[in-house]
Amino acid sequence: MELNELKEVWTALDNRLKRNEELKESIILEMMKSKAGKLVNRFITMEIFSAIFSLLAIPFCMFLNDRYGGSNWAQDTIVISGMPILFLNSFWCIYKIHGLMKFDLSKNVRHNVRYINRYNIQIKREKIASCIIAPVIGIVAILGYASMKVTLSRWALLICALIAATLYCYWLFRKYEKNIASILVSLDEIRELKEG
Repeated sequence: MELNELKEVWTALDNRLKRNEELKESIILEMMKSKAGKLVNRFITMEIFSAIFSLLAIPFCMFLNDRYGGSNWAQDTIVISGMPILFLNSFWCIYKIHGLMKFDLSKNVRHNVRYINRYNIQIKREKIASCIIAPVIGIVAILGYASMKVTLSRWALLICALIAATLYCYWLFRKYEKNIASILVSLDEIRELKEG
């Protein structure tokens, strides 16, 4: 009799342990899905703000060109070339948003990995473009300041602005890389849990 009771207790404990493991796996799965989903939503929000900012900056550039146009060739060059860059950037952001909106955790993991890798490639292309465009804008601004013969305080302001913009871009791209890597790790863990 004691042996049968011991077997029943052992079976009950074994079943409870299996249910606990399944519960832990489902909790971990939901946490990974939530983490990946939040990061993707954060990317979408940042891209929406970037597209809106780019579109709103175009009329501001037009205002600057109407108000101060012709006073300095460097300023005119930056403002006039900035308008098509801002216009293209807004469409680029909308294109990235379109790709991120296809991210769906109810579909298979390979589908989501493909769209995150595509977004990662887009961010790398953006980094390359900004590494080309930003120095050109900086050089034009420096040459424009030199032609205007501005005071030392304005030179200090320009140098601080260029350094701050460079550091901000560096920080932003590092944050993108870190979050994309985190999403890919979460998707990999989701795949392992589903296969296991």
